[in-house]
Amino acid sequence: MKQVVKFFFLVAITAALATAESHPSWWMYASPEATALVGIQWSNLRHSPFAEAIEAEISPGGALAFPDLDCLRQAREIVISSPALLAAEAGSFPAATVRDQAQRQGLRHSIYRGVTMWLREQAEELGVAQISEQLVLVGSRATLQTAVDRSLADTRLYSPLLPRAARFSQTGDLWVVAVKLPDPLADLFVPLDADGSEFLGQVSVREGLSLDASFDAGSDAAAAEFARGFLRRAPSFPAVARGVEASADQSRVTITLQVSSQELAAALHPAARPVQPGTPAPEPLAVPVEIAAARPAAAPPQPPEPVKFDITHTEASQPQIVRIFNLDEGTREIVLPPY
Repeated sequence: MKQVVKFFFLVAITAALATAESHPSWWMYASPEATALVGIQWSNLRHSPFAEAIEAEISPGGALAFPDLDCLRQAREIVISSPALLAAEAGSFPAATVRDQAQRQGLRHSIYRGVTMWLREQAEELGVAQISEQLVLVGSRATLQTAVDRSLADTRLYSPLLPRAARFSQTGDLWVVAVKLPDPLADLFVPLDADGSEFLGQVSVREGLSLDASFDAGSDAAAAEFARGFLRRAPSFPAVARGVEASADQSRVTITLQVSSQELAAALHPAARPVQPGTPAPEPLAVPVEIAAARPAAAPPQPPEPVKFDITHTEASQPQIVRIFNLDEGTREIVLPPY
């Protein structure tokens, strides 16, 4: 009897571990040579403070320059791999809808090994491959064809980054896994000015705001110095982000932030909070992903020019405009939904 109980206990443990490290099967379209993976739970982030920053990156004029198809912007979830840029999008993609929107944008129809593709004349520009009405791929002609070839091969090759990303499949709304930092794709979403390896990071907006990130700085001393430099910048962060923690455990740096739903709501809508006489005006919330843009101070440390914020209050039925000054790329405007 004892042996039977032990057997079932081991089976249960194995199943639990498998579940913890599982991920959707369509993630496996990611390139096996990928140096970075980015996951976007767009159904959760579409109406979050992150939405505008993410849309700016994937828009036709952004760094990733996805095709200008509205159905792509309505995806439920997106997983992007690089350096051969390939995005897999899960959602609802009726063939007729994809065809109509692709033709309006001048994409040309082709068939490759039974898969419908919509491509530009320039082979390096991004097009779309319709795997099914629930899944499309975005990439260059060569990248899409290679992805289709892999999917039809007798032996499938998978990215070694997938097991690391699997831990975020149920919890992360925005997650990044990278072999090393800096990385061109990872830097778009987690612009840490750091040299490191084995980067893991996620942001969740499901219950307030939760941020967890870590990477290997290469040595105990480098990790400790990065953590100290990051914390020196904390007073210049928006008030809602000043609770960020950075620590070093041997050579690994860990960064965390926890913001409750109430704190996040108050930061998003400061005008809705009663202000007592003599109380300083509350600070609006910047896009939380910019927390990661903090640069460790050089030696000797120089106090950086603080990031400044300005919010234009309007009627309750109108959107609010948040302006962020002194960013590396200049001034950014964020339009928040009406409250």
